[in-house]
Amino acid sequence: MFHPKVTVLMSVFNGSVHLGPAVESILNQTFSDFEFLILDDGSTEPIVEQILDYKDDRVRIIRQENMGLTKSLNRGISLAGCDYVARMDADDISLPDRLQQQFHIISRAHSIDLIGTFFEIMDESKNTIEKKFLITDPIYRLWRLQFHNNYGHGTMMFRKASVMAVGMYDSRLRFAQDYDLWSRISRKDNTHIIPEFLYQYRVDSNGPQASVKNYDDQLQSAIWISDRNLRTSNPSLTDREIVELRSLYWEFQLPIVADTARSLALETLETFAGEYRLDSKEKTGLLERILKDLGTIES
Repeated sequence: MFHPKVTVLMSVFNGSVHLGPAVESILNQTFSDFEFLILDDGSTEPIVEQILDYKDDRVRIIRQENMGLTKSLNRGISLAGCDYVARMDADDISLPDRLQQQFHIISRAHSIDLIGTFFEIMDESKNTIEKKFLITDPIYRLWRLQFHNNYGHGTMMFRKASVMAVGMYDSRLRFAQDYDLWSRISRKDNTHIIPEFLYQYRVDSNGPQASVKNYDDQLQSAIWISDRNLRTSNPSLTDREIVELRSLYWEFQLPIVADTARSLALETLETFAGEYRLDSKEKTGLLERILKDLGTIES
């Protein structure tokens, strides 16, 4: 009997023009011990027929009425037959050894619940637009997670049990649902970033991507999550202080970094260190990174 180690989870709504290369990038992985769970979320294009052409026994296809990405992913997590779930978007590309590298780490490091990679942003013709070098220091990454998402959704592999334990994706969120989930599951020692470009994220202005077509709504959801994260770390922050503090990393929020950003950042560091139980060495290391971020602000 087939007992795979990883469920690769993809939710598809139309976008058949880029679906083939995305599916093939998974089927051609150097790591082959997976099931490929694909949910056709009410597509009006012949998605199922296109996928069936691959005739690969590792592929499981589920056709459903349209429920949106968040609810579809939650359904997929519940149906996943493996302890580890790897996300994959229907218009992106996973490089050949992505799953091998992620599984090698997460299956041996029992404290790791979440593992991502560097990724490239490409256009509809697969030309590289930008390379995303993500934060590899886990504590500094946790600090920055208060302000913005610093993972690529499609790059992620996670423990199914750990994600289910925190309630999976918030079904009320249409956008930034991954940022919310990573914020709720992350601790100082349970996340990891592989510093290699193992994923290609496609931006197609003519495609169905919600993050492209609904940028303003995506941004507002991210701000709401950041507000919640910062208030969790430092409940005394006012609405205005949150905007001023966030100006340290979100340049468009204020014309210049707020003069109060220094004091607010150092104050929030104290409560953050307590919340995540940083030891003195960890706190000192984080302080050095924050002071470097504050280096352009006059004392």
